[in-house]
Amino acid sequence: MKTGYVQIYTGDGKGKTTAAIGLAVRAALAGEKVFIGQFIKGIMYSELSLPSYIERIVIEQFGRKCFIKKSPERPDLEAARNGLARSREIIIGREFGVVVLDEIFIAHYYRLISTEDIKRLISAKSEETELVLTGRKAPVEILDEADLVTEMKEIKHYYSEGVQAREGIEY
Repeated sequence: MKTGYVQIYTGDGKGKTTAAIGLAVRAALAGEKVFIGQFIKGIMYSELSLPSYIERIVIEQFGRKCFIKKSPERPDLEAARNGLARSREIIIGREFGVVVLDEIFIAHYYRLISTEDIKRLISAKSEETELVLTGRKAPVEILDEADLVTEMKEIKHYYSEGVQAREGIEY
């Protein structure tokens, strides 16, 4: 890519990770190497199979298990800090044309990483790297740093009718 931008997918609606994965697949099919780092996540999600189908995509998880309904523990902080260091290494290494940092804003919301940590990642990116950041509750200071911000707004969701997460759709 000649010019890479900073994209943010945030908001309370469904589709942030899905949009980022779609962008990653499109970029890989166009010849880009793609790195997807998933903060908070440490369980099996369908997208973890992507590298088996598309060799230009690398995915790593920087979490243990889902703690969203309880407080993070020390190992969650360590996983996020390790993910932050790995993300910086990936961005500085410039091997990947697209870098997706999924749920980085949830890691921020739970104070596992700081606004300054995210700003440093953004400023470390090369001019050619596309950086995609996802998660609810993106801080305004980071929105100001982005070139593209999409807010997913929930209008209606079948969760409210008791439908559980479905493999291949929500995970």
